[in-house]
Amino acid sequence: MVLDNRTTGLIPGPSPCQRVKALLAGLLLTGLLVCAAGTGVASAASFDLSYTDPASDVVEFWTSNMTPVLTDGNLTMSPFPDSVNFLHLTSANASADVTLTIQVKGTIANLDNTSYQIRLYTRQDNVSHFAVTHVNRTTTLTSNATGFVPIDLSGSTTIAQGTLSVTVAKSRLGIVTAWNIDATATETETVYTYVDYGWQVPGNPGSTPKLPGPQFVLPNWAWIALVPVVIAIAYVFVIVLKDRKKHSAKNSQIQKDRLASFNRRGKP
Repeated sequence: MVLDNRTTGLIPGPSPCQRVKALLAGLLLTGLLVCAAGTGVASAASFDLSYTDPASDVVEFWTSNMTPVLTDGNLTMSPFPDSVNFLHLTSANASADVTLTIQVKGTIANLDNTSYQIRLYTRQDNVSHFAVTHVNRTTTLTSNATGFVPIDLSGSTTIAQGTLSVTVAKSRLGIVTAWNIDATATETETVYTYVDYGWQVPGNPGSTPKLPGPQFVLPNWAWIALVPVVIAIAYVFVIVLKDRKKHSAKNSQIQKDRLASFNRRGKP
């Protein structure tokens, strides 16, 4: 209770419901600040990545159904064709651009049956991603996002023996809140198809990068930050119901008292 100087009487302080509502507002503000801070950290993604693949692990598939060709129950792997045998996959920050580079053991093949693809992951949830694909001197930027129009990057592509480099303007990638890459080199023949992979697990024979699927938009830390907010909302809901029930009972009693008083006085 606090003293009101104007009436020298006592006035009630905040009700429990009002205090909980104030607490809820504070928790919501805290949750928003935590999420904003996390987004700020994620937006400072580093574009400098370097993945090596020293193993000669080109995997052989049946072209007809793209199932692996097995030898004694194991994947059939070899260093050939060396035009798709990955040695190095990198991305490098270049101010307004990012430079992507593939290095293979042999020579980059400019043929219709050979493709080199680098996938670009620019979000923490990986719901959508970009892909830079090079086939026979033509390089294209695509995305699995709805409505994205493919962009020709052939003019910003260079080839020097076993190295393929592509420069991509960051402005074409939208808002980048995270950064990772992986790549696939593929040569398709009539009977066999040969595939090699470049990604963050180095020299792992026969390993393939798993394309990230849809995940929760918020990372785990954000969900944890929102837990007290959810609890506070539930608590406020209970308090409000009790407060309404209390006021309803009080109003009902007031009406009964007024009616009893009216009956004692009689009609005017």
